[in-house]
Amino acid sequence: MSESKTIKRNYYISDFEEEQSFLASYHADGWRLASTKGNRYVFEKCKNETVTYQIDFNPNEQQKDEYVKMFSDFGWQLIAEKDGRFYFSKLTTTHNENELFSDRETKAIMCGKIIRRKLYQLIPISVVTLIITCIMGLLMFRYKTFPFFLTSATALILLGGLILTLYSTKYLSGFYRIKKILNENERGI
Repeated sequence: MSESKTIKRNYYISDFEEEQSFLASYHADGWRLASTKGNRYVFEKCKNETVTYQIDFNPNEQQKDEYVKMFSDFGWQLIAEKDGRFYFSKLTTTHNENELFSDRETKAIMCGKIIRRKLYQLIPISVVTLIITCIMGLLMFRYKTFPFFLTSATALILLGGLILTLYSTKYLSGFYRIKKILNENERGI
């Protein structure tokens, strides 16, 4: 049985570049990614190599076999997958293409996938907050506690708004990171 270790790290979907660097640095130190679940990364002992890790987002897994084969044809090995994220690795050489997204169009498509996924996560939270507020309001009105209803409904709406604002702020920062990545790619940085 090979030696392994588990490391906990939190990366948001928009932090894919930092996550890729984190994985590559561990591989360079002799620990290759074996699997990932939630915020836990399981590494196995290996020889020190310079390996490039790339993360792609494919929440629609209907054509998973074709999707993985396409990348393996270009030398990428599928390491793990979680939540629509696919982790690929490849030995880094000066002669190979070391990025999955080497041109502006493919990087824009990948970033579009990230944005859609974030919006799909944000919409249900907004709907649930609205439904809870309405149910609580109707229950208060039914029991003829109208003044209490006004204060409770206002407090719930404000609380829901605060939660959505905090949650959205995380996503907005991610949108700005993605926009920065696209702009850098457009300028050829």
